[in-house]
Amino acid sequence: QPLLIPAPVSVIVAMGKMVVTQGFWITLAMTVLRVVIGFIVGMLVGAVMALTAFRFKWFNALIAPLIYIVQSTPVASFIILALAWIGTSTVPTFICTLMVIPVIFSNLLAGLNSVDKDLLEMADVFKLSFFKKLINIYIPSLSSYIMSAAATGLGLGWKAGIAAEVICRSKNSIGNNIYESKFYLLITEMFAWTFVVILLSVLFDKILKLLYKKFSVKYVEV
Repeated sequence: QPLLIPAPVSVIVAMGKMVVTQGFWITLAMTVLRVVIGFIVGMLVGAVMALTAFRFKWFNALIAPLIYIVQSTPVASFIILALAWIGTSTVPTFICTLMVIPVIFSNLLAGLNSVDKDLLEMADVFKLSFFKKLINIYIPSLSSYIMSAAATGLGLGWKAGIAAEVICRSKNSIGNNIYESKFYLLITEMFAWTFVVILLSVLFDKILKLLYKKFSVKYVEV
């Protein structure tokens, strides 16, 4: 039944009609902007927290329960709480940031704890500068952890950001279009918007992997 599951051809036709409109690209740009900003801020905040927790054990003991709470609490609960604190236009970005932080924090902290201590001792013996230790030891050791965290965080960011847009009904957002399509029983359009989200998620995952291959540091001579 088309009202429940539309034919794939109908979904593609609906996407074709959406793509040629100006509103589609405005909506796309706004949603991408919210998710990308939330992802970048989450990466930076999570990295700073991981570095601080690695350097100061008391900070790790303090922040670990909060990270666990964020990981365990349903996203919808945070979205509803955030609606009472901030405007609907910024909730998706905030939620995206909140979902990315624990992933980055946990992976980066695990990577820092796994850095070869013998290499660090050898670097101290040869009196290598912090920059050389960073390039030759820390970055190669952490690159796989960062990539894994970024890929997982990006996926969570897309899901959380779109979910926040649906609940908040943010202006010029894919989530709001999904909500309205469901509300008015425009199931074909709802599937089309959902397919757009999937395509965007795959596209950004590919971009992330290309950037990793291009900028990853395997070894730099001292």
